[in-house]
Order: sequence, then structure tokens, then C-alpha cells
Amino acid sequence: MTEKELQRLIKLKEIDNQTYQDGFTYICGIDEAGRGPLAGPVCVASVIMPKDSMIEGVNDSKKVSEKKREKLYEEIVSNAISYGVGLIDEGTIEEINILQATKIRSYIFFEGIKG
Repeated sequence: MTEKELQRLIKLKEIDNQTYQDGFTYICGIDEAGRGPLAGPVCVASVIMPKDSMIEGVNDSKKVSEKKREKLYEEIVSNAISYGVGLIDEGTIEEINILQATKIRSYIFFEGIKG
């Protein structure tokens, strides 16, 4: 890993590190795809990584090529404490809005984690 990439990842983790210092044990990262369509489900992914995780190339999925995303996916899944991927149907989105549906779907993946 280059020094420049290491510094980028350290900066990226500043909020995480403060959150851990505040006493939290886990941080769940959430992202969704398909949020813009007028109809159809939205895919939600959630992951909890170890505190010391530093995966080279991790970034906003829209800033990473498809090939790189696939490689990162394999590395993330193999190192994750827990992860989940699921769909939110359009009825749920209509009922409670996209933001709340994304949060609820992500919560379901991790409700059993204690720490």
C-alpha cells in the first residue's frame, strides 16, 4: 500500500475512530443501489468490519470500477465481522420512504450482534 493510500484510509476512518473512542463496539456501514428508479426494488448492503480494517482501494462505490468493486467485495466479505445484502420492495419504500426502509433493512441484518 502506498503512503498516499494509507493516509487516505486513515483520514477516511477518523469518524470511525472517534466513534470507537466514544464507547461503541461496532460500526455498521450501509449503502444502497437503485435509489433513483421510479419503480422497482432497491438493493441494500450493510457491513461491520473489524476496527483495524484497512482495505486498499475502498471508496464510494460510484468512484470504483466494476472490476475493482468485485475484487473489493470478496475482500470485504472475507474480512467482515458480519454483512448482509437485501432488497427493499417498492411497497415498503412508498409506505415509509427510502431512507427509513434502508435503515430498517440494515438493522434486520445485525439485530443479533452483541458487544
